[in-house]
Amino acid sequence: MSESNQYLKIEVLMEDNVVVYHYERVTTNETITFNNFIAKLGRDANGFLTVKETDDYSSINVNKILKLTPKGIDTL
Repeated sequence: MSESNQYLKIEVLMEDNVVVYHYERVTTNETITFNNFIAKLGRDANGFLTVKETDDYSSINVNKILKLTPKGIDTL
């Protein structure tokens, strides 16, 4: 079975109205992928979310997140 090249685009609204996007590989469908992502955030003991943009990685403090919004599926 080949890996999916579909990703759920998640808009992350941070304090001071900063918006970043996180891409999560689609597992079964959009809803399950989003719920799995939320559960993963709750289990992350260090309090940071790693965000990949192209070939660069950065981290954001999950305590600064105001809102998470799924924005549909992109093929990357």
